[in-house]
Amino acid sequence: MERGIYAAASGMLAQQQIQETLAQNIANSNTVGYKHDSPTFRATQTMVLNRLNNGSGQGNEIGELGTGASADQVYTNWTQGPIQQTGNSLDASLGTNQFFAVQTPQGVRYTRAGNFHIDNLGNMLSAEGQAVLDPTGRPVKVVPQVGIGLDKAGNLIANGQTLSRIKVIQVDPNNLTKTGDTQFSLNNPGLGAQAAFPDVRPGSLEQANVNSVRDLVQMITVSRGFDIAQRALTTQDDMLRHAANDLGKV
Repeated sequence: MERGIYAAASGMLAQQQIQETLAQNIANSNTVGYKHDSPTFRATQTMVLNRLNNGSGQGNEIGELGTGASADQVYTNWTQGPIQQTGNSLDASLGTNQFFAVQTPQGVRYTRAGNFHIDNLGNMLSAEGQAVLDPTGRPVKVVPQVGIGLDKAGNLIANGQTLSRIKVIQVDPNNLTKTGDTQFSLNNPGLGAQAAFPDVRPGSLEQANVNSVRDLVQMITVSRGFDIAQRALTTQDDMLRHAANDLGKV
């Protein structure tokens, strides 16, 4: 009976972790460059049941008994989100499997969020205030002036002159690990070279590829699964209490 309590409790924990991932998706449904996470779960180790044979468990096999569930891997959906035209000359979206490079306290990170700006000191920054990098890995810095914008190759141009260039890498997303809502690290840093053909789309931003309605429906399903597991745990706890308190009176 204790095994049933552990199985129900493990199901509750798995559903809770899945719900947290879904809640994060919904919370970032309006975050530029966010990629949807799809949580999964798996059955934990199963036990083979055998018929009793002369007091032993070596008889014919009856079947398997599950011992619970646990949250498994979280898969990132790499499909492109909707493209919104902003008209801002420093906004940019990217072609398939391309990423901008930014400097964070944890090191270089890669992102599809192209809502950039230039501060009063001429530093090109992300929406989070992190330095945008050039192809050499150095922070982009220019002389602040009116009319600065990006072109389709990722060059920063003002008055017909090229001032700098932003770094864009081309990489298989399977070589990336999610480190934040819109940022990723490279599993192999050697893949972080400048893309030969950057596909920069100025004046537009890639929105989150989140279907909020679908995730809300899934959250309701997960919540019901949590409630069912909770009721199963409570029922088995009551049965244990009766076994401990009442069987001795029989």
